[in-house]
Amino acid sequence: MPTQNPHRIVGLCTSSKVYNALTELKHLEGHRNAKFLSLLAENLVRKGLLSEHEVVHMLDLVVD
Repeated sequence: MPTQNPHRIVGLCTSSKVYNALTELKHLEGHRNAKFLSLLAENLVRKGLLSEHEVVHMLDLVVD
């Protein structure tokens, strides 16, 4: 039975928290991946670690 919050399991490393949250329910996997990556990109742009132009360039590479 899915927990709906697998990233809240105590003792998991960060990569396992992310992986479990994104892959737990297969019908939501694509949506969760897109949501996580959009929040990650937004956070990196806000912190000045990545420009919006760089994000758009990477999206161009993905879409092409």
